[in-house]
Amino acid sequence: MTPLQAVSRGYWTVNGGVMFMMLGVPIMTHVIVTSLGHPEWAMMAAGLAFLVSWPAAWLTWSLLVTRWRIWAYERVEDLDELKAVGVAAKLLWPEGHSMARTEIRTRAQQQRIRSLEDAWAQKRSA
Repeated sequence: MTPLQAVSRGYWTVNGGVMFMMLGVPIMTHVIVTSLGHPEWAMMAAGLAFLVSWPAAWLTWSLLVTRWRIWAYERVEDLDELKAVGVAAKLLWPEGHSMARTEIRTRAQQQRIRSLEDAWAQKRSA
């Protein structure tokens, strides 16, 4: 798989989940409150849902991007190019960026990422 193909898939799966949290939850809240017969409360409920949805969207990104990263690392030959394309597509933060530390990883995920990056480093230097 090419880095562009992997990033394209990640863009839609990760950012799709993020967009659903940021926009879909407030819209659904508005629709539900209105359908329950309280249209006068619908905008306020949607506004509150919007405020809550932003941190939830960041949490969604933090969890999904780690899963995508492992999936992509296992399928793409050139991890340097994958990372560059991922940063250009605004799917990943640049390495070393403080926001890159907001990815949430289990110990097993961290070990898997490290082993895949180490294998790539060995392959690149050979």
